[in-house]
Amino acid sequence: MRTFFSALGPKSSPDRTHGLRRRVAGAALAALGFVAVGLLGTVPLDRPASAAPVAAARAAPALEVVLSNGVVWRGEIGDQVEISVLENGVLQTYVGELRAVERLFVKLETSVAGIKGTKVVVRSDMRSMTAVDGGAAAGSGSSSSPGSGSGTAAAPTGSAARPGTAPAAGGQSGESGTFQGVFFLPMEGTLGIGMRNEELVAIFEEADKHGPGQIIVLLIDSPGGLVIEGDKIHETFKKWKHKHRVVSWIRKAISGGAFVALHCDEIYFMSVGSLGAITMFDATGSIKGERLQAWLDMCSKVAEMGGRNPIPVRSMIDFNKITSYDVDERTGNVTWFDTMQGQYVLSSGTENLTFNARNALHSRFSDGTADTEAELAALLGLPEWREVNDRGRRLHRNWQDTIKRCKEEVPRLMIRAQDQGDASERGLSVRVSVIRDLIAWWDRAFNVMAYDLGVAPKEYLERLLRDTQKQLADLREQQRQQRSTR
Repeated sequence: MRTFFSALGPKSSPDRTHGLRRRVAGAALAALGFVAVGLLGTVPLDRPASAAPVAAARAAPALEVVLSNGVVWRGEIGDQVEISVLENGVLQTYVGELRAVERLFVKLETSVAGIKGTKVVVRSDMRSMTAVDGGAAAGSGSSSSPGSGSGTAAAPTGSAARPGTAPAAGGQSGESGTFQGVFFLPMEGTLGIGMRNEELVAIFEEADKHGPGQIIVLLIDSPGGLVIEGDKIHETFKKWKHKHRVVSWIRKAISGGAFVALHCDEIYFMSVGSLGAITMFDATGSIKGERLQAWLDMCSKVAEMGGRNPIPVRSMIDFNKITSYDVDERTGNVTWFDTMQGQYVLSSGTENLTFNARNALHSRFSDGTADTEAELAALLGLPEWREVNDRGRRLHRNWQDTIKRCKEEVPRLMIRAQDQGDASERGLSVRVSVIRDLIAWWDRAFNVMAYDLGVAPKEYLERLLRDTQKQLADLREQQRQQRSTR
């Protein structure tokens, strides 16, 4: 049985918009000594929905950087540090200001080859980290094992540029002194037809050529589509995501499009952006019972995979679910509720939740709003928008061109095949040519042929080709024998 995500447009979700106040600015948070540890905090997978809600971002007076040898550096963003790192078999030392701590890398404001900028240092390559003017050192006698001490928080698992925090400076790539660029991939159209796993795999492979810690931006514009394609994309994220900084930029992410976006650690909206309504249907209608519960559990795990609280995500799936939240006016931290007790109600149990740019930002579900590449670069902590290459754009353009040609040529081929229904040599020859072309389109655009145009299966066409070729060969042999007897 084929299963589909909803391809319907977003429905408005009731929310209390009166009394909204702007979150505390990044500079104010920095002055208070707060560091964003994650967009929506850490929520255990086995936490029951009815349990007490978890605050979105825990304030922490210090950071920990755990090296591969088990020792720990403790300090804060802005500390002066010396980092020794093994790069291409050579031990390098960098001294500068710590600007960001990520799961895979840290960013250091320093000078590389005489050019001032931000150095991206892969954490697995780090051999020591020493405080230059205070703080505990990793890899030295003052370091400790993970988890020791009190009043310290674990290293953050989210992104550097969270709403309410100062964005990190633009990274540098290697020792060339050039600022780090992005790998950009537009993902648009029906999931499984216009928006495919193949292009996502290709952009991850391209980023891998440049080493870990690359920035990959996915521009998502999709109304939903095939669950089977969503499953493929889920496995791709599980394989590749931990290597890079993966960002989704939302124009429209409905149903399956939202499912894809939730895998990313950072989500940014366009002003007109929408995300939600992750409904699933099969031949009998919307899924229910055990299948619905399994889907709720699956999407909750995906939400946490992207560092988000599952409560609002569950309201995207089941319209009976309630979602509300509170915002701490001092810290900007968000507390989620699966009841109506929060000050701001996103879903009252009557419609599937769909975020817009405004309420996504206010609830800190999104990391910011950007309508241009330059605005997004600033939110990402980059000095400017620069793409490493045009690989992602070419992948998108080539596939969209293929879809367009398929939709134009295949109907013409079908009409041509019907017009040549006679059993003459010319008619059979034309039918052989048409069937070959249709089979070739199955190889070039399987999803379009199967799920959009509804063309006869490739196996049927291959049998039809063999039969038509035999019919043509028999006719030609009959004609040869007739000529030889004259």
